[in-house]
Amino acid sequence: MPRIVDHDQRRRELAETVWALVREHGVAGVSLRQISERSGWSSGAIRHYLPHREAILMFAAQHIAQRIEGRMLGLKQTGDVLGDFLNLLREVLPLDSERRAESQVWLAFVGLSISDPGLADTQGVAYRALSEVFQGIFEEFTKLGLLNHPAPENAAREIQALIDGLNVHLLLNQITPDAAWATVETRVRQLIRPLTDQEMT
Repeated sequence: MPRIVDHDQRRRELAETVWALVREHGVAGVSLRQISERSGWSSGAIRHYLPHREAILMFAAQHIAQRIEGRMLGLKQTGDVLGDFLNLLREVLPLDSERRAESQVWLAFVGLSISDPGLADTQGVAYRALSEVFQGIFEEFTKLGLLNHPAPENAAREIQALIDGLNVHLLLNQITPDAAWATVETRVRQLIRPLTDQEMT
């Protein structure tokens, strides 16, 4: 009986190998030879899934975005809309080792995207998807009468820009995770008032 191969699992293994190499050597240090040596796969087996280096990098960038999106979608809604939004923001900041590793790889791809249209499009899709999530949340805050800002789209854009900037500061060790989170929470609470007990019932 032929052995059943989990192709999705094999692609995930490749993505994790690429992430490790990018963290150690930067994007320029990722090659088929290094991926083969690290993963134990032959170059031919790697090319079966991802035919060239650019495809490998693009797939790894997409997979990071999917991981983050999956965590966000898996968050439980408690009925406390402000608390739920703050929990969501924790998923896109490098406040622990797992998220820091993701951000290191993600920002390496951002740098490469400046001169690579394919990766730029992949990154743009992820940024636009997150922007749409934030826009929808802030529109809901407006409907609930919780937003202390005249333009929900601008408030959403401000928070996304704040998150992007703090990602860089955290990776450069210019701010501690606690200080970064305090910055986010302070600004969010300035923009959004919590539901009262009566509103939550």
